[in-house]
Amino acid sequence: MKLSRSFCFLIFATFVIESGLSQDNSIDSSEKVKKLKSSKKDISVKKKLLQKAKVKALKTDNKDDKLDKDVVQTTPTTTTTQDPVVTPSPIPQEINWRDKLRTHLLTPYKKNVHPVKNHLDTVRVDLGMALIHLDLDEKKSVLEVDGWMRLNWTDEYLRWDPKEFSNLTQIHFGPEEIWRPDIQLYNNADGSNLQHYGATHFLVFSSGVVLWVPPAKFRSFCKIDLRTWPQEAQNCKLKFGSWTSHGSQIDLGLFHNMSSVEHLNFYTENKEWEVLSSFATRSENKYASVPETYPDVTFNFILQRSSPSYRAAIILPCLITMMMVVSTFLLPPSAGEKLTVNCISFIVCILFLLYFQTALPAMSDHIPLIVLFYSNTGALVGIAIVLNICCISLARERRYAGPPKWMRNFFSGFMGKILCLSNYYHQVSDTHQRLIVEMDDIHESPESDQPGRDLNAHGQAGSGIMRDWILVAAGIERFFFLIYMIAFALVSSVYM
Repeated sequence: MKLSRSFCFLIFATFVIESGLSQDNSIDSSEKVKKLKSSKKDISVKKKLLQKAKVKALKTDNKDDKLDKDVVQTTPTTTTTQDPVVTPSPIPQEINWRDKLRTHLLTPYKKNVHPVKNHLDTVRVDLGMALIHLDLDEKKSVLEVDGWMRLNWTDEYLRWDPKEFSNLTQIHFGPEEIWRPDIQLYNNADGSNLQHYGATHFLVFSSGVVLWVPPAKFRSFCKIDLRTWPQEAQNCKLKFGSWTSHGSQIDLGLFHNMSSVEHLNFYTENKEWEVLSSFATRSENKYASVPETYPDVTFNFILQRSSPSYRAAIILPCLITMMMVVSTFLLPPSAGEKLTVNCISFIVCILFLLYFQTALPAMSDHIPLIVLFYSNTGALVGIAIVLNICCISLARERRYAGPPKWMRNFFSGFMGKILCLSNYYHQVSDTHQRLIVEMDDIHESPESDQPGRDLNAHGQAGSGIMRDWILVAAGIERFFFLIYMIAFALVSSVYM
């Protein structure tokens, strides 16, 4: 706008001068001579006027510039004129060194090859475990373990100089980005499912050491020993090793040389099983079909069952049943209540045996002692019922012939004192027999009545015979009382 005004003014001035010159040229030559001097003066005057016009034009341009500036400052921003596009200067972006390091490490990387530059070298993988929870199913012989595995190894293709990458000393990689060892559970009880580990990331250090701590859930077979059930201790194992590589390719070791299994702070204790000890061992296996050795790391768990409910529901009824059976031998020989007590004890034993059949697995190599205890108790109760029936028959049935003399003497002598039969054998002592003979002599005198004498003699003889049989029956029951006490004591001592 400024240039256009000045340019127009200059054109107008030059047009005026040229028009004047053209008019001067139209004057004839005579007049030209006369007016030559005056024309020169006019030309000089016009030049001066032109210079003055240029000066005025420049001054007006400066005024217009000032006015334009004032107008620009005072006019609102809603003018329709478009400002010229100003291209911003480029801002330097900060370099992402982690991305650059990942690109540097993964561009030539091959995750399906052992991470050693010399194929004859061995990759050493260290294993460890931290325990969260475990449970044992004795019926299926399966141990379930929840924990964190701890694995580390050295990857020669994942080394870098931290100085070249802004002092980065570690970086993370996804679960499918780098090589990982095929460490599997050998005694797996979950069929063909070998996906024990979660999809967690790897932590790689600048030295090439890879740390991997995946959460895992394992189900392994465990050889169950139920001989002392429900107070038994079990030894279960988790055996790990490479599924396809032998010891010259992948060697196994203990994580940080730790031979124990760590219990995390949020470890959940099992209400039935208590972990007495847990430790890890390394071993090597040599198979006859191949020349290589196969190392493995085994985690051992020694578990002790500690459930008071089993003690109250199984062991206590067994002890009470045993005491009931033994106490029946202390009842009088003619008491029929002993049969009722023994029959109840026999039914209890049968019911517990049926429960054991459904609750416990069928073991071919050994039988739990508690099952043997109840089965033997049931057998002894059955024998006790037979003995009780025989003794009741001896004490109640009317007999006219006495027991064998050796049997009567056996229970009325030293053995009778041991068996506490004093209230029975004093009735058949020699003194008592002499008194009976003297009474028989008195009744045989002529003064006594003959029919009455025969009746009394027969009644006294019959009562003496029955006392002898009651003594023998009581002696048999007391004798088996001692035998049952010894048998139950031996069985209880072995089981407890």
